Order: sequence, then C-alpha cells, then structure tokens
Amino acid sequence: MTPRPGCSALIATRNRWELLFGRALPSIRLQTRAVREVVIVNDGASFTAEQQAALRWLLHPLPLVMLDNQRANGAAGAWNTGLAHLLASSSEGFVALLDDDDSWESSHVAENLRAAEREQADIVVSGLRLVMDGQERERALPEGLIPSDFLIGNPGWQGSNTFVSRRLWATVRGFRDGLRSLNDRDLAIRLLRAQGSRVAYTGQWTATWHLSTQGDALSSPRSPAKISGLRWFWRLYGGELSEAQAKAFFARAECLFGVRRTEIEAGGEDVPPHQLPWGDLHETG
Repeated sequence: MTPRPGCSALIATRNRWELLFGRALPSIRLQTRAVREVVIVNDGASFTAEQQAALRWLLHPLPLVMLDNQRANGAAGAWNTGLAHLLASSSEGFVALLDDDDSWESSHVAENLRAAEREQADIVVSGLRLVMDGQERERALPEGLIPSDFLIGNPGWQGSNTFVSRRLWATVRGFRDGLRSLNDRDLAIRLLRAQGSRVAYTGQWTATWHLSTQGDALSSPRSPAKISGLRWFWRLYGGELSEAQAKAFFARAECLFGVRRTEIEAGGEDVPPHQLPWGDLHETG
C-alpha cells in the first residue's frame, strides 16, 4: 500500500517568541492530523536556550528544528533556509507555511491533505480569513486561481494558507531572495505557471491571517519593504500588464499603501531579488 502523504510545518519569524508561543505553535499542536515536524527559522538573533526549551515543551512530542536565516535578510531568505533544510531530507509530501502571528483551525492539515489526495494535487488552497486590527473582514473563498489574478492584487492565497508539495517547491526553487514584500504574489504566479502543477481547493476557512495596520508591518502604508517590493514586482511583471491592469496596479498601490506610480517606476538602489539553483540552497541550508 502506498503511504499517505505527510506534511511539515514551516514558520519564519523575527525574534517574535511571544507570538510563536501564544498563537502559531498552539494551533499546530492541536491539529487532528499531526505534522511530521515543525521548522522555525529566525530572521534575527537566535532564541535563548530558555526560549527554545519552552517551544520544545509546547510542541512535544512533535519534532522541532530551529534555524537561523542563512540567506538574504528578510522573510524570503528565512523561508528558503527552512525549505532547503526540509528538501534535503525528503522529496515526498507537503510543506505548509504559517506566519508567526497567524493560526490554523485544528482541521487545517487534515483538510489540505484530503484535498491533495482527492485531486492528486501538489498545491492546495484553503480559505484564509482576514482579521484586521481585531475585526474580521469579509472576503471570498479562493477558487479557480490563475496567474494573472496576482498581477494586480491577491485574491486570498498568501502566507498561512500556502500548502505545496516538496516536488513543486524544488521545481520553483522557493522564494526570491531579496524580495522584501509581495512574496506571496510572486510565488503564486510561479507556482501556478510551473509545468504540471495542479491545484485543489478545500472550500473551507481553516486558517486565519491576523493583520495589524500599526507599527512596522510589511503591509503598513509606506513601509520601506512595501515600497521596495512594489518596485521590484513592477520590474518583474510590469511588462505583462495591459494598460488597464497597470492603471489598476498603481491605483491599488496608492490607495492601500500610499505609494505613487512615479515612486514605483523610478525604482531604487535595492539589491535585485534572485533565485539560486536549489543545489545552492542545499549547501547553505
């Protein structure tokens, strides 16, 4: 009998031990279908021995691996550090992402694996409810996604409802190191365009995105990371947009993030985002 596919959980953080301990990890611990292991990558100073011990105690008996970011600073480099570690050990099963301040319903892993098995899919997209500054915002369940859906905005597949086979992670070579924001949209476009990729949908809300518009969050208006990400996304994909799509792209950037078209088109001196061969990821992971 062919073994059922399993799932590993991957979290990127930046010294946010309290959020991990209070929200993300408890939701992993309560899954009705346990993950194989949990990998946490810190894009900052290493956790103390006491903090690591507390995290291991919380997840016991689930295996826990804690790594420091070995690649470009930022979320993309942290995700890639964790992906390199996971893909070096196995090419079978799935890797599910969870942001350190988000959470899964207890059925999240089970529902995603059930959909993957049913549809023979290597991408599964579940509903990701949005809670902004403590208030839930209405949004549609994602379905029928195509690459062009992500050129202007995001229809609801991002971060904590990302559930992708290890084979496909290796095919697209993870995230773009150095891309400081809009990573979800760039990743979705490349995953959906990958040869042979197949998408399934759970049709259920099993993950929650907790978004704060305060502080230095990536989505905060006029954050340096958001400005950089918009500039580089435009350089990468602007040539594919029709005049109407480009107009909508710039209008959204100004309305949501306060970034004007002239600022995006002007570019900057940011280090260009790049993808390295997966072998290089293995070496540094």
